[in-house]
Amino acid sequence: MTNEALIDSNVLVAALAVAHQHHGPSSALLANAQPNRFAVAAHSYAGAYTTLTRRGERAPFQFTADEAWEALESVRALTNLVGLTDHQTFGAIRTYARGGGIGARLYDHLIGEVAVAHAIQTIVTWNVAHMGSLFPDLVVTTPVDFS
Repeated sequence: MTNEALIDSNVLVAALAVAHQHHGPSSALLANAQPNRFAVAAHSYAGAYTTLTRRGERAPFQFTADEAWEALESVRALTNLVGLTDHQTFGAIRTYARGGGIGARLYDHLIGEVAVAHAIQTIVTWNVAHMGSLFPDLVVTTPVDFS
């Protein structure tokens, strides 16, 4: 199975949440998806679920658990689920730490490591600067610029 691109969790959230500023281009990207065109890192589903269901005044979407699950299932039906083994995950965290990495950019690092592990040369994200700086040998692009 060869995937053209790995979809970042921020694109998943934007595609699923109509209120998101990038909803249009993100949902259009997935609406035209052919089988095996896109993959999603396993942990990106957890990240998207967390963002969609977050509560509080700084939580823009506030999906119910059922709404979020159904939305993620719809994406899963269009994409391939890919991930890292336990050894690869721990190795990626070690590499990130040894490189002085701190904080939540670890999740971007893990997404890039998933792409590398599965020979996926392109990551589609709304976080091009961070992802591109972590993985300069990969193509990092937005849904608007992905062709």
